[in-house]
Amino acid sequence: MTYFIADAVTLMSIAKPITFGVFVGLWAYAVGYIDKDAKFFYLKRQMWNAIHLGVGVLAWFLVITIPIFWVGLPLALVMIIGALVGYHFYRNTEVKEKDRWRMSLDSFRARWNDAQAQRQAAKATVIIKGQDGQPVDIPLGDDPLVPVYEALSNLLDFAIPRRADRIDMVADANHTTLSVHIDGVKYPQTKLDPRVGLGLIDYLKKHAGMDVEDRRKKQTGTLELTISELGKQKFELTSIGSTKDMNLTVEINPHRRTQFKYNKIGILEAQDKQLIPSLDENLRSVLVVCPPGHGMTSTLYSMVERHDPYTQNIMTMEHEVSYEMEGVTHNEIKLGTDAPPVAQQLRTILLREPRVVMIGNLTDGDTAKLIPDHVMDMRFYVGIRQTDAFTALRAWIQAIGDKTKAANSLNAIVAQRLVRKLCQTCREPYQPDANMLRKLNFSAENIQQFYKHSGQVIVKDEPQPCPHCMGLGYFGRVGVFEVMVFDDESREMVAAGQLDKLRSHMRKNKMYYLQEAALTRVVEGVTSISEITRVLVSSNPSSPKKSQSRSKSNGK
Repeated sequence: MTYFIADAVTLMSIAKPITFGVFVGLWAYAVGYIDKDAKFFYLKRQMWNAIHLGVGVLAWFLVITIPIFWVGLPLALVMIIGALVGYHFYRNTEVKEKDRWRMSLDSFRARWNDAQAQRQAAKATVIIKGQDGQPVDIPLGDDPLVPVYEALSNLLDFAIPRRADRIDMVADANHTTLSVHIDGVKYPQTKLDPRVGLGLIDYLKKHAGMDVEDRRKKQTGTLELTISELGKQKFELTSIGSTKDMNLTVEINPHRRTQFKYNKIGILEAQDKQLIPSLDENLRSVLVVCPPGHGMTSTLYSMVERHDPYTQNIMTMEHEVSYEMEGVTHNEIKLGTDAPPVAQQLRTILLREPRVVMIGNLTDGDTAKLIPDHVMDMRFYVGIRQTDAFTALRAWIQAIGDKTKAANSLNAIVAQRLVRKLCQTCREPYQPDANMLRKLNFSAENIQQFYKHSGQVIVKDEPQPCPHCMGLGYFGRVGVFEVMVFDDESREMVAAGQLDKLRSHMRKNKMYYLQEAALTRVVEGVTSISEITRVLVSSNPSSPKKSQSRSKSNGK
């Protein structure tokens, strides 16, 4: 009678059947694991299977038959654990030292840490490739690099999806300042604790193959990593320090920046019709002009790539080769006390009789003076750091030192700026003020609307960050250009020093000033008034403040 009463109580409990089922499941798992282990090491598999099965049946029978469940369960566990421990001691006498089981928890901890590392790696957004080509372990637990890795992940989670081209880090005794450069604009990030910031710089330097201990000397290195769904990225690092701070510049995928075809750089159709015949002449010089950071190298490369390298000998002379153009001989300018003068380096290149020569950045008059003597035999593309076409023309005349030679050597001057393009997904239309249109010399009848940046889209009546531009309002950049093409008449004016007359002549030939080209892109909805103001006002181009816009005559 007692048996039936105890059994009824057990069946009425919720916790007891669940507990019983859990332990039976664990026992079954352990017995199955031991069976595979005994088979692998050729132990007495059948004997131990019989032992474990017999002990298990007896133990679970005791749990059912003993009236008090919490007394029967511990007795059953003691029997089962005893059988498992017996197999443990038997096994260790039969296998080699390295394969023995140990009572220490070190093995369990190692497996746990490995599993945790695998889970962390699966969730990680940033995987760095070490100098040996293998993925770098992700910091875990109490590792002091954990906050460093988190800071790196947060920084790159902002920068990479938004197509950043550079990250600047400056660490001093108080904090570390982070800046992300996107489409030519700096976006400050949250400052880091000095320990985390310096640790981040050292972490990147270490895996880029740089000397972490040397904080003063200028160093360079490269780093490859994978960022979640964005794929592989390549970083070029430059570090330099002083007694006050430590600086690290990270260039993001620099090999992708200059790969633009000529028809993608943004020259207006009207300007292109004037410039193309000049580019096709293959004589004289074409000057490409802009301040730093406005795409001079990209434009020079795009013009050079219009030439066939297999029928023409094409050479470049650059301070730094941005990327290798197929079939083109790149020459990096040698610097230092032992290096020959830049003019001598150009003279050496000219002895090889190239058909096209590109000079990445003209920095001295001696080099410029060599060009006029060769312009009737070859084409020169020359980069000059000036603000606009007329300023560059004056600098060219001064560098050559002879107005006639300077004039005869010129084919065209192309000045440019890079402006950010409005995100076509979230740009916001508006009706421009009539007074503003008059100042810009636009007709209010021809201008229905301008666009401005927004960075937001409406989802279910709620503003959300734009998924295309990631909330910035702009996506990519395009060039705006000032194209000055020289004919015989204009060269005579340059030789005579009649630059004011030359300006009138160029305007008669429908030359666009930089502001006019930029305003045309505003009318087209490509960029915004605020963007061209940001880019052009600080640059102080030579054209008048009140532009006589071509857009009016074009019916825009």
